[in-house]
Amino acid sequence: MIVADIMSKQVHTVSPNENLAELRDIFSNVNYRHLLVEEDNKLLGVISDRDVLAHLSPFIGTEQERENDRTQMDLKVRDIMSTELITVDSETIVDCASILLLENNISCLPVVQDDLSIEGILSWKDILQFHVYGVDETFE
Repeated sequence: MIVADIMSKQVHTVSPNENLAELRDIFSNVNYRHLLVEEDNKLLGVISDRDVLAHLSPFIGTEQERENDRTQMDLKVRDIMSTELITVDSETIVDCASILLLENNISCLPVVQDDLSIEGILSWKDILQFHVYGVDETFE
């Protein structure tokens, strides 16, 4: 079985110029945990909901909110995204992709072509669904 058979082909991408406030809004309205950062149809980075949470002040929207908390919301994606990318291509064997996730302690792999154009994303959840339910039961 290869990555193309189980990856999510519909990928939500963001610009490196979007800010923390925009990311917070995106993650509050979706049920996935990773966004791929793209510019000029090329993968630049990955940002997770955990990256966003790590930069959010717990005081946003409360009486204790400070000016610095509001300023933090203007932080750009390019300043907090992961740029040390581990990627696969669509022909990668699923077991090899699984090993990459485990050995690098990451939870998703962008699926890209040689020119870094994005084809999809493969998460640990896609792999688990494949192993538990088989390829016919996975969803995009």
